[in-house]
Amino acid sequence: MSSQGQYIRLETTGRKTGKPHHVLLRFVTVEGRIVVFPENNSAQDWVLNLKSDPKVRVHNEGRVIQGVASLRHVKGLGDPLLSVFSRKYGDEVVRTTYWGQLSYVEIRPVGEALTEDYSELVYADLEAAFDGVAEDYDRHIFGNSMNVWLRNMSLKVMNGIFHPGEIVLEIGCGTGAETLSLAERGVNVVACDISSKMLEVLRSKSKKLGLAHRITLLHCRPYELKEKVNELGIESVDGAYSTYGAINTDPRLDDFLSNLHALLKSNAHLLLGVWNKYCLYEILGYAFRGKLSMSVARLTNPVPLGKSRFCVTTTSYSVGSLNKAVARYFKLKRVHGVCVLLPPSNLTKYLPGEPGLGWLKKVDMVFGGVFPLNRLGDHFLAVYSKIDGHDG
Repeated sequence: MSSQGQYIRLETTGRKTGKPHHVLLRFVTVEGRIVVFPENNSAQDWVLNLKSDPKVRVHNEGRVIQGVASLRHVKGLGDPLLSVFSRKYGDEVVRTTYWGQLSYVEIRPVGEALTEDYSELVYADLEAAFDGVAEDYDRHIFGNSMNVWLRNMSLKVMNGIFHPGEIVLEIGCGTGAETLSLAERGVNVVACDISSKMLEVLRSKSKKLGLAHRITLLHCRPYELKEKVNELGIESVDGAYSTYGAINTDPRLDDFLSNLHALLKSNAHLLLGVWNKYCLYEILGYAFRGKLSMSVARLTNPVPLGKSRFCVTTTSYSVGSLNKAVARYFKLKRVHGVCVLLPPSNLTKYLPGEPGLGWLKKVDMVFGGVFPLNRLGDHFLAVYSKIDGHDG
């Protein structure tokens, strides 16, 4: 089985023999469920088997998940499920292997003891999804003015809390939009990501810029951070940050935070850039256009497919809900809202031209620091300090 999360091995019960039947299948994880599509070439035994007995077992990376399967149908060619499948595996694979297939199988994990196993499927799905976009990721970030603005705002905060010579841990580094800027300032960055392909792109860029000596790359899941960082010979770090996605997509957030707490030095800063639950621009903008389901899309967790810009299962957090999650480990120091009056990156068609845009950015920076508007941006940047004495 691929270690990149491309396949699961599905075990059904033979409808004629009563014996286990195994098949390798491409998959995506969606809102606590596992979704697979039959190939378009013919009727397949595993589909017929689960119609007879819906109880199945999913094998992935040495783990087994029990589940109940059901055959469902997409709503049409515009169904978000098809888009998610295409983003993960590419249009060519979908066109040649699944084109015209409008039925899919949904597997619902059962049993409390299976939560950790399901999280591994989510991580594998995340890894495959970001591996698939790694080569084109910089164009996605730097080709969108609001994505650039998000990074500029996070770097503005980082420059005030992280200093040259320090060792800072980055979780979800991607291709290094923030990593390289910090390294240029003399900060030593341990850059972690779940995607090996993203790290390969960052390695190449850091060498070309002569910054490889300041950047240590680490391929791991967030709950492995302490173990993996310690293996590098680093017992503790001076600060940490994770911006714009990693927090919202992690299925084991408490384990993630516990690892961070164990690695950070006393009173160290943690910066979290978070996709916000309450986005004023989306709520008012979509409501004004009569798209009420989109105006409240972030209020439902996990956020439904097609209702966010992410291609993976996503959880939105308000400042309050995030504080509740981190309260055992970190104390909130300040919050800054980003894109309060500016549109989110998926709505840049509504951006004004210059000089209005420059003026709006200045106003957005001011309002982003004022309560309660600092809690109503597309994202918010939350600066925390470590609570000493917590043993995890």
